[in-house]
Amino acid sequence: MNIWRILDIDPTEDISTIKKTYAKKLKLHHPEDDPEGYQQLREAYDLAIKMAKQGQRKPKAEVTSIADAETPVQPEEDTPILTVPRRLSFQHIDAAPDRNDPVEQIDTFIEEDTSILTVPRRLSFQHIDATPDRNDPIEQLDSFMEQVKALYNDFPSRINPENWTKLLRSDLVWNIHLRRIVSDRLFHFLHEHHHLPKSVWLILEDGFQWRELIQEPFYMDKHSKNFCQFYLKQLDEPGLRFDTLLAVPHLDRDLFLSYRDAAYQALKENQLEQASNSLNAAIALFADDPELLRLQGEYCQRVGDTAGALDAYSRIISIQPDDIDSYLARAYIWYHKQHVTEAQKECEYILSQFPTHPEALSLLGKCHLKLGNAAQAKVTFEQLLAASPHDYEALILLTQIRGNMLKQVKKLPAKERKHALQQLTLELGERKGLNKQIKPAIHFQVAIATVTLALIMLFQSLLYNAYVDHTKSTPISNVELHQNGLIKLSSPEDLKQIGPNQFVQAKLTNLRSLNIYQYTKTDKNGNSYTTYENYLTLNETGDIGKITPSGFVDIGYLGDTPILVIMKHSTIEIEKTGILEFEMGQVMDIPPKVLTDTKKMLQDLELTSLFDFNKLNQNQMIEVKYLTIPTIPSPSPPLEIYFYGLILLVLCRFFFGSLYNLYIITRVY
Repeated sequence: MNIWRILDIDPTEDISTIKKTYAKKLKLHHPEDDPEGYQQLREAYDLAIKMAKQGQRKPKAEVTSIADAETPVQPEEDTPILTVPRRLSFQHIDAAPDRNDPVEQIDTFIEEDTSILTVPRRLSFQHIDATPDRNDPIEQLDSFMEQVKALYNDFPSRINPENWTKLLRSDLVWNIHLRRIVSDRLFHFLHEHHHLPKSVWLILEDGFQWRELIQEPFYMDKHSKNFCQFYLKQLDEPGLRFDTLLAVPHLDRDLFLSYRDAAYQALKENQLEQASNSLNAAIALFADDPELLRLQGEYCQRVGDTAGALDAYSRIISIQPDDIDSYLARAYIWYHKQHVTEAQKECEYILSQFPTHPEALSLLGKCHLKLGNAAQAKVTFEQLLAASPHDYEALILLTQIRGNMLKQVKKLPAKERKHALQQLTLELGERKGLNKQIKPAIHFQVAIATVTLALIMLFQSLLYNAYVDHTKSTPISNVELHQNGLIKLSSPEDLKQIGPNQFVQAKLTNLRSLNIYQYTKTDKNGNSYTTYENYLTLNETGDIGKITPSGFVDIGYLGDTPILVIMKHSTIEIEKTGILEFEMGQVMDIPPKVLTDTKKMLQDLELTSLFDFNKLNQNQMIEVKYLTIPTIPSPSPPLEIYFYGLILLVLCRFFFGSLYNLYIITRVY
């Protein structure tokens, strides 16, 4: 049986290739689903690894089949081994299928897998793969974790990604039975030992796929939720450099990194007080870390300490003279503080080192414009567009410069204008090249305007609905309220003198429910309409309780005249006292159906002795908007109204900005 045919690769001495192939084949021959295939694959893998290690030590005739395999090669020389206490810990051992006894688990590991891991007394991170010489899985796990601790405790080795890559090539990591235990123990170790560069976190994720495991509830229960969130941040967010600490003797690096990371996280969450405390604690330990100085510069900018920010970035430059980002940060600070000449000098230095640096070119062009050097700004933006054709801001500014220059020429007297236009055309060059860049810019701005307009319509609708839900009236009604004022009704004669849609205040007595309900329905075309039904009709049709009413029709006395009101809801206090006092209501015409139902329900409810239908105001009724209840304050506008309003303001700014940019790009000059 050919081992290379089983592994489906050409004969090789590359251990990494063999292990990667073995991992892929395991997906096809899982020990639970295909034990025979797994056994064959495992034997081929073990023999291929031994042959590869043998070939790396000394020449030997090629062995291609398991049957041809010779006696395993003996190690050349014993390596001093760390003494590891034999201790059995069931805390991190996942039970094998259908086995619950921890002793049986260990026995199974010993029987089914002989891959081992040794730990040299002096750990060399150039040769982390250890030669197997033990069969006890507990000792293998402990030895592996000793290597992890030794690697972490040696800071220069810790921050070298290659050392972690070599560590993860261990046979123990690839052992299908022990892999989950190794993963769990290593993840638990990192809870308290987590000061690693992003490159190492990515290697660990590639090896164990913890991101996917973290999504499982059992994993979040087993491990700290905070650490799981911390781990995801290390994968997804830009990391800070660690190599800047290599040359610093006698520094408690882990303590320093704790403070630095706390400052970094606080700045991301804009917790400036926490950021200040963490920055000061880190500076007390080591003040010349460029990454820490960068955080300090960011903090100073946020609190308005321009001098502090400039000092921080200048200190970085004194430590690392080639740190272009610090020059650029200083340039932006100068520019925003209106020190345009200083900003220009910073940009010119950056461009002397990196002639096509896009941000430096863009800022330099703006500096030229601020200083009134339109011709130099034009040249700078043309250089920027040559390097970055899709820089639409540069294209807009360049178009604006050309247009302004042309405007100035057109203001000249007729005799001078022709010659000046010829000179300007010669200076500006043909517009054809610029047109090629303008077309995609127009498409881009049109797309922004279209998407923004759609979002404006969406949030306008959300704001409108939230406003109506809160005020119980439309914006147009409120405009009418402010125009016409709020009338306080003190007698029936006042009501007769005002027309529909007028807003009023009033106090009614002897309020009674008529069991007449208002419903808001939608027709087949999607249009809303209002209808009314009384309790008797709904009871006959069996529709009572099937649809939630949008309002309730009641009757009460305004002075000595009965009137009808529509309420959105009632309260226990109103039901007990029969007194309705409302802060705002809107007068409306009485629908004929409501008038007919009122006469019927007065008789059915035996209220004719209390309310004379003939004395009822049969022309107008009041829709109550706000009740007046002294013990209940008026509700504050919900947060969603402020949120939608703020989003609308931002979207409108983007929309009109896009329209202005389109005007600048497309105007004729």
